[in-house]
Amino acid sequence: MRSSAAPQCGNPCSQPQRSSGLRRVPNAFRSAGPRVRTGITCATSGDDSLPGPQGAFSPGQEAAARQGLFNRIAPVYDELNNALSFGQHWVWKQMAVKWSGARPGGRALDVCCGSGDLAFLLARAVGSRGEVTGLDFAAEMLEDASARQDSQRLEGLPPKAANINWVQGDAMSLPFEAASFDAATMGYGLRNVADIPAALSELHRVLRPGCSAAVLDFNNCTDPLPDAVQAFFLEQLVVPAARRYGLAAEYEYLRPSIKRFPTGPELERLAREAGFATARHYPIGFDLMGVLVATKGRGR
Repeated sequence: MRSSAAPQCGNPCSQPQRSSGLRRVPNAFRSAGPRVRTGITCATSGDDSLPGPQGAFSPGQEAAARQGLFNRIAPVYDELNNALSFGQHWVWKQMAVKWSGARPGGRALDVCCGSGDLAFLLARAVGSRGEVTGLDFAAEMLEDASARQDSQRLEGLPPKAANINWVQGDAMSLPFEAASFDAATMGYGLRNVADIPAALSELHRVLRPGCSAAVLDFNNCTDPLPDAVQAFFLEQLVVPAARRYGLAAEYEYLRPSIKRFPTGPELERLAREAGFATARHYPIGFDLMGVLVATKGRGR
């Protein structure tokens, strides 16, 4: 894996106001309407013969189908992630937080936050003087994240981490003002949005000049060996494990969604087209995963 120092944010971080609880943003989910043409499929093939929940790859239906998918898997999401990655997902998420450039006292955003893993790591990175917002479109996931935060408070853990504000909203239309965050992460979410260029453009819009977003996801690797290993892992280990929970269809969705996800070089190009000054994709986890690090120009 290539290495790089975490990018520096060009602007001083403002002192955030504290808030807590789950906030829902009405009319947040956009699944229809015009799309940005990118020359790649971006998980919008429209082929319902593919494995996974019905509509997950159908334009105009994918947002609702995927929202339902994540609501259904929420009760076992953390348990399966930890078991099936042998705990390595924590290493990958810590790398993403480091590359996001989150600093003490900063304001950080985790898009597609799920049950909150990256948001909790960001909260430690920015410390008690900082603020973190976790956004997701699946209410069940956000409720789990909020419950995990409440559990940590009840356990009397030292107040060394930032407050986290949970918001239900759309990655393609973030309900935040421009240039309002000092760092951003996105874990296993970009692959699931209906319009990848729009989501990247929104990340660029809400970041302050000189600041970075780190996007962690499965790597759509073109090397035959890692690709074969990834296919075996998903089809022979992940799906059978999910089947024991009655969630086989939900996890069968993974492999076709990965093969329709842009490759590393394509993600770099899309990030630059979205306005980022620099973008670099780092293969990690024996090329099975990847982190896109995109930095906003200091003059924008």
